[in-house]
Amino acid sequence: MPDTKPPHLSHIAPVFPVSDLKAAVAYYRNRLLFKSRFEWADTEAEPVRYAILCRDHVELHLSAGAARHPATAYCFVAGIDGYYTSVTEAGADIAEAITDRPWDMREFGARDPDGNMLYFGEHLERIGQ
Repeated sequence: MPDTKPPHLSHIAPVFPVSDLKAAVAYYRNRLLFKSRFEWADTEAEPVRYAILCRDHVELHLSAGAARHPATAYCFVAGIDGYYTSVTEAGADIAEAITDRPWDMREFGARDPDGNMLYFGEHLERIGQ
């Protein structure tokens, strides 16, 4: 009998193209303070070509290959000011400094070595709660 439960989307994981997977993994671990969760190579003799990094409930996938077009993703954060301070001190490439936006978000943008953009934001109404 087929499953009759209604569909429920649970989360999304963006896949960023990167030209140097090892360098990209190091950037996300050391600068944006993510943790490595998974790495894949087709064989033991071949280099890793896919990696998954995570932080809290956020998952980011990196795929080795020519980074033809940079990608962009948005990550919602609780405690945006503390995270901004941490990643800035860790040397993240901050493309857009933290600021309050007219759309009621406090946010900043970080760029990885391949030009992929990861924006981080917190609803202004939640700051200070």
